[in-house]
Amino acid sequence: MKNLLTTYGKTMLLAAILVLMQQAQAQTAQDKKETDTNWIDEITSRVTPYGSLRIGAGFAEEGEIGISNNAPRIGIKLKHALSKNEADNFNVIGGIELGLNLVSRDETVEFAVDPGAGIAQVGDAVFARLGYAGFSYKDFELTFGKQNSVYYQLGANQIDKFSAFGGAAIGVWNISDGGVSGTGRANQLLKLTYANSGLKIGVQGQARNISANSKSLDTYGLGASYTIGGFAIGVGFNKVLDGVEDPLPNQAKNGDEAFVTSASYEKDRFSVAASYASLKQHQRLGDEFYDAIGIEFYLGYLFSKNKRWKVASGFNYLTPDDDQGLGDFNTAFAIGEVSYTFKKSSKIFAAAKIDQSKTTTGDRRNQSVFGIGVKFDF
Repeated sequence: MKNLLTTYGKTMLLAAILVLMQQAQAQTAQDKKETDTNWIDEITSRVTPYGSLRIGAGFAEEGEIGISNNAPRIGIKLKHALSKNEADNFNVIGGIELGLNLVSRDETVEFAVDPGAGIAQVGDAVFARLGYAGFSYKDFELTFGKQNSVYYQLGANQIDKFSAFGGAAIGVWNISDGGVSGTGRANQLLKLTYANSGLKIGVQGQARNISANSKSLDTYGLGASYTIGGFAIGVGFNKVLDGVEDPLPNQAKNGDEAFVTSASYEKDRFSVAASYASLKQHQRLGDEFYDAIGIEFYLGYLFSKNKRWKVASGFNYLTPDDDQGLGDFNTAFAIGEVSYTFKKSSKIFAAAKIDQSKTTTGDRRNQSVFGIGVKFDF
């Protein structure tokens, strides 16, 4: 009987130990799961992914058809607080944006609102559109890298409203993506911005160090914008300091200066925007750079009750100064567009560019194009 009780006691003790071990393993697994979840939550709380898939089909008036990119991209934005006290608002920030060449580029039927890649990346399946890092403190941000210029971000952004076409008259994307001159997605850029209560101010400088001229900064830019209610106004200026007389593709032109001012107004279903630019040695025709003035205009109206159907029209006009010796050369086209917007600004659209641009001899330079496209944001 005593042996039986001893055996029973040992069995009960062993069972208790097994139960405790199982509970410990379960707790360990739960703790690991919570740790993994906390790690994932910690990372995702600092990183915001985004993307925009954009493809269009263009039909030129002489019969050519092209399927082309319309500046598709994917990216992430990062923000990490450096202080436990959130009121201090001191953060590390950054961003990476990659362009996608979803289909082969078409040189006959142009269908894009901005150039997709820098000079050395044209044709790449994946290429860098933006890449920057820096700090933010309260209303200030200081960033380094390839990023949108203050010329575009503050001075010209009000006019960037068309789904396709446009963006040709105010010097943002003067050569490729505007990375060398500093007016578009500027290369090797140091930028300081301030934003509060509708007012935004920005200063920037490029440190490319690729020309024969020795300068602390290769370009500098200034920009400001103010928004109140539905009205917004912006101004931007950019100047090249390291320009050369006969620039290579990765060099800027001597005397390159660009000034832009824009205004927009939105109320309920109605929106209107206009931009004016004065450009000095900023635009290029073949191997020649020239001075010019440019104007862009946009008018849009939401005509359905659910505010999803929209019709828009406008024009781009760029003409060299009379003393540039380019004859009748200009860029001139009208734009018409109708679109249907889903959630998160994703939409389908149809657009037409009625092109009346001229060569130096007065002949028509480009064909008119009708296009359809889709834009899916996430």
